[in-house]
Amino acid sequence: MRARPLPTPTPRLSFWLAAAVGLLAPAAQAQGELSEQDYFDTLPVVLTVSRLAQPIRETPGAVTVIDRKTIEALQVRDMAELLRLVPGYFVSGYNGANPIAVYHAPLDEFGIRNLLLIDGRPAYSSYYFGGTSRGLMSVDPQEVERVEVLRGANSAAYGANAMFGVINIVTRHTADTLGGSASVRVGAGGVRDGRVSLGLGDQDLSYRLSALRRSDDGLRGLFDNRQLNQLRLRVDASPDTSNEVEIDAGLSALRAGDGYAGDVGNPARTLQWRDWHVHGVWRRQLSDTEQLKLSLSATRESLRDRYDYEPVPGIVVDFSGVGRRLDAELQHQRSLSPELRLVWGVGLRYEAAQSRPLYYRDDALSFRESRLFGNLEWRPAPAWTVNGGLFLGHHSWTGGFATPRLMVNHQLGDDHTLRAGINRSLRTPSLFELAGDVRYDLGGETVGRTFAATGQVQPERMLSHELGYFGNLRALRMTVDVRVFRERMDGYIRSTNYRLPTPLLYTGSVVTDYSNTPGPKLSGLEYQWRWAPSPQTEVWLGQAFTRVHWPNASVGMPPQRSTTLALFQQWPNRLKLGLLLTERRAMSWLGVGLMPAPLRQADLHLSYPMRVGGTQVRAALTVRHLNGAQPLFESRFASPMSRRQVYASLDAEF
Repeated sequence: MRARPLPTPTPRLSFWLAAAVGLLAPAAQAQGELSEQDYFDTLPVVLTVSRLAQPIRETPGAVTVIDRKTIEALQVRDMAELLRLVPGYFVSGYNGANPIAVYHAPLDEFGIRNLLLIDGRPAYSSYYFGGTSRGLMSVDPQEVERVEVLRGANSAAYGANAMFGVINIVTRHTADTLGGSASVRVGAGGVRDGRVSLGLGDQDLSYRLSALRRSDDGLRGLFDNRQLNQLRLRVDASPDTSNEVEIDAGLSALRAGDGYAGDVGNPARTLQWRDWHVHGVWRRQLSDTEQLKLSLSATRESLRDRYDYEPVPGIVVDFSGVGRRLDAELQHQRSLSPELRLVWGVGLRYEAAQSRPLYYRDDALSFRESRLFGNLEWRPAPAWTVNGGLFLGHHSWTGGFATPRLMVNHQLGDDHTLRAGINRSLRTPSLFELAGDVRYDLGGETVGRTFAATGQVQPERMLSHELGYFGNLRALRMTVDVRVFRERMDGYIRSTNYRLPTPLLYTGSVVTDYSNTPGPKLSGLEYQWRWAPSPQTEVWLGQAFTRVHWPNASVGMPPQRSTTLALFQQWPNRLKLGLLLTERRAMSWLGVGLMPAPLRQADLHLSYPMRVGGTQVRAALTVRHLNGAQPLFESRFASPMSRRQVYASLDAEF
């Protein structure tokens, strides 16, 4: 079958772009001619792609960097909303209490094929399917310094789960947040947020202790109200010029509505989720070109989610349980010569899940993973950069694996770079996909069984080919990043049924297992254009055009086109504007439902900084879904709608 041509930008996009240019033209003219410094402003340096610090034009992949200035301009309540700025990312969730962002193809409602890192710490769930929703929710946007998002596979650097992309959230150094701060946010839709923070110390030793509460009523038409409470401590120490220590510890507690009215198998109810983590990092600078880094982390999460199954008195449906993760990693990087840099490391990970309802056993199920990884950056000539990466891992259930990458960058002068490369990535099965065993007992006998995993499932694997271009048009104050890709997934994990030898009273003989099946082929083009006509003005435009072909049947289909336009403006009277517009074509999202109508969302944020005595104060007004509430998805039991939310906030630093 011949591939259809990729669609072109719509008239609606042209209208928004023309409107943005019209708003910005006076500001650009007011700035006069460009200075020499404007031509030599440095590009962002990122760490996420190869684990080496690299200018964004030299990275072996397409990266979107969202800096502190942009985060402040949009004042999002959840980190998932911020990822609307990234081409190819889709933000949704099966309800408003579990916002999620996925890249490329919406193959599940948990975001399990994106690796989420918070200051380098893995933040996906160990308990059930490996979802990233609550990990994203646990991050306070006000404490984030920047977000680096690699658009594309990166198992060569991080191993399993980095199949579709890596989201690395970097939080602020405590030396940058000394003093006290407080904020409050109230508005429609039950928005009631509050936060306090205290920072003490100096450049050698500093602390930050923060607490927040976030609550709202969720979407219209669903029982998904939530209340999130968090407490977090971070310590940064520099005992001498060669050593740095970073310690981060946090607690999160969530009460959230879940389920659907009228669905006896998944009724409306309130669940409780708790999480704590401790993460420590030690860096030792051995020389100007050599560094050691040791990272240790421990995470524990627990879920309480149970309800009575109304059709059968005495049957209790229970998803409660506990997940744990221990992770240790030692990394070494050095320059072998002016043309050659190397980073390599070893690591160990232990993950466990304990839940009699999900695994029909009282002890914990666990797996261990060991890893050896490396990336070599070679410059054979001034205009050429070659990155070769390899990740070798061993999973105690599924065995060994290798995920290589080879990427070549060619610079057409100082400001234009071409990329080409190939890499392999994979996702290892979750413990539930390997050993899920859900039974229902009544009077001491098993009367039902819905899941009975046989443990035969193997990792999903994907082969990716990529071409890219990065341009820094300094005279116009523009950057352009284009990515063209073709990817093929093998061994896609999906649920399958088989029959038990003896039927059970209420569920019969059919139970669900997980197995590997032929996967999809994905192809597409995406780009991100950024323009700063003046220091007070910036425009972002991103689009993604994606095609997915399933060998058998459609499972999750992304929109054929998605568009994001963002405008950031500061006027001479200090008033700041953040405007975020997104448009997404019809799509289907596995586990969420059909999204048959195009989704268009406009969010507006206005803020005004001022000084009251010795206190810096910022008053802000936010309108989400400025263009009105819209249907989000259709499923068997619900057709929820977004809410037009208007809320005001007040932040003070003292």
